[in-house]
Amino acid sequence: MIKAIFFDVDGTLVSFRQKFLSDRLLEDLPALRERGIEIFLSTGRALQDLDRTGMLRGVQFDGFVTLNGQYCCDADGTAYRDAPISMEDLRGAYEVLMANPDLPALMEGSTESYLTQINDRVREVYEFLHTQLYPVRSPEWLLEGKVYQFVPFVTPEEEELFLAAMPGCERTRWHSEGIDIVPRSGGKGTGVRAAMERYGFAREEIMAFGDGENDIGMMELAGTGVAMGNAPESVKAIASYVTGTAEEGGVSQALRHFGLLP
Repeated sequence: MIKAIFFDVDGTLVSFRQKFLSDRLLEDLPALRERGIEIFLSTGRALQDLDRTGMLRGVQFDGFVTLNGQYCCDADGTAYRDAPISMEDLRGAYEVLMANPDLPALMEGSTESYLTQINDRVREVYEFLHTQLYPVRSPEWLLEGKVYQFVPFVTPEEEELFLAAMPGCERTRWHSEGIDIVPRSGGKGTGVRAAMERYGFAREEIMAFGDGENDIGMMELAGTGVAMGNAPESVKAIASYVTGTAEEGGVSQALRHFGLLP
């Protein structure tokens, strides 16, 4: 029996073209809660990202796995996983930024995010993300507090500069000029496992929806993993079921395929 469902956001609940939760999901997600199924977000975004976009149209969730599993909290904001990047790795990122002033990056905390600069590359990526640009602060902000995810806007060739300087971290690419860097001990799978322990869910009681490589960990952990039709083959290969694309209403299709909604 499914007791909880973890949803990726971009490319899963919200398509990159439509930018907001569909009218169908605006009905389906609350209907799941009415049937006693708890719903969680599991996203690479920070909570402040979701607030800035308004993409979820006010739907209430039971909990949040954010920043690719590095910061997880209850619906009331109480954190149960708080795992920032180590200061050693942040210092490495800082040194790369200072040595390569043309490379921009996003620095993400649990409540605040800042860009190191705004240029054409940043504008292109943020247009893709349909998110307002964050304020600019010096890369020194990396060294002033907790940073849970570091997002340099780099090509595959340029990314090696940061990976070499951040040995305790790993990356997931989600755009031709954008990667998420988090601790090797993290990822969505780790965040979902923390949620399972927090709420007492067994593996067979959870379902996970995703469309990207950063969703593989949580989909492998879940008793039922659903890949979106727009997912790459590496994600579809480990899924229990492949549904339609986000624009085709794939989440709603899968919920009915498994008999969770009429």
